[in-house]
Amino acid sequence: MSVAVSQSFARDARVIGIIGIAHGLSHFYQLALATLLIVVMPDFGMSYAQVGALGAVFYGVSGLMQTVAGFAVDRFGARPVLAFGLLATASAFVLIAGVASGFWSLVPIVALAGIGNCVFHPADFAILNASVNASRLGRAYSAHGLGGTLGWVPAAPVIYFLAQAVGWHVTALIAAAAGFLVALTVASQGSVMVDHRVARGDQRAAPRFEVSSLLTAPILICMLYFAFIAITVVGIQQFAVPALREMFPIGLEAAAAALTALLLGSAVGVVFGGWIADRATRHDTVAAVGLFVAGALTALIATGAVPVWLVLPLMALSGFAGGLTGPSRDMIVRGATPPGASGKVFGFVYSGLDIGSMVGPPVFGWLMDHHLPHAIFWGAFVIYLLNVVTVLQIRRFSRAPAMA
Repeated sequence: MSVAVSQSFARDARVIGIIGIAHGLSHFYQLALATLLIVVMPDFGMSYAQVGALGAVFYGVSGLMQTVAGFAVDRFGARPVLAFGLLATASAFVLIAGVASGFWSLVPIVALAGIGNCVFHPADFAILNASVNASRLGRAYSAHGLGGTLGWVPAAPVIYFLAQAVGWHVTALIAAAAGFLVALTVASQGSVMVDHRVARGDQRAAPRFEVSSLLTAPILICMLYFAFIAITVVGIQQFAVPALREMFPIGLEAAAAALTALLLGSAVGVVFGGWIADRATRHDTVAAVGLFVAGALTALIATGAVPVWLVLPLMALSGFAGGLTGPSRDMIVRGATPPGASGKVFGFVYSGLDIGSMVGPPVFGWLMDHHLPHAIFWGAFVIYLLNVVTVLQIRRFSRAPAMA
């Protein structure tokens, strides 16, 4: 028995580790691409507005294609779709190094990167749900979220450093090499990554999934939940540094340190959140409490009345409280997912992240252009409260069999 348990744990750890790395690379690519576009901007004669437009193309394509990717996961299997996404994103970086020459040549390349980006959530969760022991799923979701959060942290510094050291062409190729390597790793893991289409039993006995099932209240509310999350996360990530500098007498380094504290706090919160998610029975309550605490701490910063020395710990604690909710929110989505539809549902629900990523930055940017830095944090506070209401509604509207 102990040997079997040990083997099961080792297999779960292997799957969780590989999926965590793949998810981390997807987040790395998101920020690395944005940074690389800024680096090549002078050579290509582009403006910041054009760089922003390319970012909108990336998230727009990803959002539109994520539900399609979910259907592909349930049709062709999660592992080959995940490997394809890694190859597509890595290929985009190769094309930037090899053939891009200006804004219009970058549009289809960035769109290709968006297609690659859209597969990660439906494929990752389909693999985790089918391959990992149910008693460890909370921690599996935690590792998945942690990988993504840590993937953001080094992206911009690495791209800037390599671009100065070896030039942006070589930098793009180095970034691409990581994607090809992880894609090969994923493709070789058929012995441990269970096909969720088989894992759920005889598909002839499973109820037929209708597209209309995506338009039920629990699924739509889940998507809205993720859109709100993205508005807050992306808005704070992009504009917290200039906002804090206008609100408090601090320099660039101190403001950047506060943002880093938020990201690291979120990473630690995700780890603890996985442990809680494996033991909690009311994941909606866990998520609601974490979001409320994160919002309350953000409101303290928004007042601008706190001592300067308190800004960094408040940012870290806010990140921790928000990160704590991650694994529970994924358990909520899993609970609202019909049998055999992990790819479709997770793809559709997580398209909310891309929607929020498109909507949030222009609004927060407008606030900064009008010198309203306090509104950045007050806006985040309001969205946190809206999400508390949203997550509590998921349980209310979920069908009993789906949440059982």
